[in-house]
Amino acid sequence: MSELIEQQRDESAAQRLPATTAVSPLDLPAEVFRSGLDRRGQNRRALMEWVRGALVEGVDFGRIPTRRGPSKPSLWKPGAEKICGMLGVTIHYPTLGDYEQAALHGVGLVHVILRCEIHDAGGNVVADGVGARSLKQDGGDLNKSLKMAAKSAHIDATLRMAGLSEVFTQDLEDMSHGQNLEEATRNPRQGAPQGRVPPARAATAPQGRISEAQHKRLEARISRLNLDPERVKSWLARASHGRVRSFQELTPALYQRLDARLDQWAAQ
Repeated sequence: MSELIEQQRDESAAQRLPATTAVSPLDLPAEVFRSGLDRRGQNRRALMEWVRGALVEGVDFGRIPTRRGPSKPSLWKPGAEKICGMLGVTIHYPTLGDYEQAALHGVGLVHVILRCEIHDAGGNVVADGVGARSLKQDGGDLNKSLKMAAKSAHIDATLRMAGLSEVFTQDLEDMSHGQNLEEATRNPRQGAPQGRVPPARAATAPQGRISEAQHKRLEARISRLNLDPERVKSWLARASHGRVRSFQELTPALYQRLDARLDQWAAQ
């Protein structure tokens, strides 16, 4: 009887010991490791199939024209939001409060650096990313700089979480700020935002198109930066769903955004 009691005590003590966990995935039993790889591989193939079918070029991602052809697809904020929504994760910015306090206390800021954390349903951090922005880029507008840094951090974290860096780059194309370029290429009479085009600029293009002087300047810049004008036009046609096929058809709003990004395109 005493031996039985002692055995029961030993078993009870063993049950109270913490479970042994592998320090590295490579330390797992071969069957468990192989099963995990197979499951993750199947899930990744399913995710890639969904990405190819659900994300829309010109809305969720885009390409930058270069002399060597269109760049690697660039993930935009709407695409990152779709991916995170599909995977059931949430976005958090743990360092955002620091900038809120700095603004409330009148601290002068020059740069904004935000970290984005992606949490699963249990609140665990499954990925993180960083986005930086200089206030000088946004004319000292702290609100805009915070939004742009948050967008970059969100996209960075999404790419890391889903392992999509082989498919997408970071958001290199800020022209639309994650919005459909169709809005920027619409005729102002069809709902373009009011106040986006200064009165003097509107007077030079009464029909919502850029002036001849702007057209010549744009072509000169494209030539000076060694960009292929036909590829730029092709990109504009795709991005605007066929509404813009030549530089003369550019709206002032889209012209300003395109002109502001030519240097960045040339560097790709």
